[in-house]
Amino acid sequence: MGRPRLLGVLLCYNDGDLVEDAVRYLREQGHELVVWDHGSTDETPDLLRRLQGELVELASVPRDFDFYGLYQAMSEHLIKDYVGRYDWISWPDQDEFLEGPDRARTYAEWLEEVVGSPYDWIQFNNFNYWWTPADDPDVTSAPLRVRHYCLWPDCGPRIRSWRASATNTREFNHNPPSGERYPRNFNLRHYPMRSSAQMRRRLQVDRAGLRRGGSNFHYDNMSSWPERLVIDPARLHFDDGRSELDHSVVFDWRSIYGTEASTPAPAAGPG
Repeated sequence: MGRPRLLGVLLCYNDGDLVEDAVRYLREQGHELVVWDHGSTDETPDLLRRLQGELVELASVPRDFDFYGLYQAMSEHLIKDYVGRYDWISWPDQDEFLEGPDRARTYAEWLEEVVGSPYDWIQFNNFNYWWTPADDPDVTSAPLRVRHYCLWPDCGPRIRSWRASATNTREFNHNPPSGERYPRNFNLRHYPMRSSAQMRRRLQVDRAGLRRGGSNFHYDNMSSWPERLVIDPARLHFDDGRSELDHSVVFDWRSIYGTEASTPAPAAGPG
């Protein structure tokens, strides 16, 4: 049996500081790529056009298409046009980078093992990376600049990778695909907030007014308590890029994101 045929999927919106890293990473991990841009207004469209020769598909989706409906639309597209051509699909959020359960092997090498197993899908630990005042602003690549992190153990399930034939309709990429779960969690590095300026734009522009079922409590909460969003690096772990990720929970991400039951103060921009 030859190397598995791997397909990566990205839904992009206004993460121009990260999009090239995201594309390059999946390409380095042996994936061909389907990319949809959801009406970005930053540098994302120009960057994707420059990278188009490395993609099997690049499409632009109007911004008025419901954000959460994109997951269903993309999964239906994959079922119709792609699942018969690939062995495995990796579908991170655009600000996520997928790894195996440890760093002894690359993500692609781990997938070779899983593709040959009887299992059909993988759940990921969510290692949340956050900008801190210790970051070097001269480092342009966000994954190289933002190194402080902590596991978020009680977030929604991160199901980002599955056998192509197990593809089903995705519900914000949390619901299980068809078949059996691989017994070990893999890891993902999640970079939601990568600088003070990017964080302000994300809260005040990119996610402002975004609603799912009438609310979007994480972003509503964060916009209401900007003082919480600057995290002392000493409260997080440091990723040197080689050592295994530390699973000890030293930071409570609910103190940043809140809970659905939180009652935020009137909204205010961070800083």
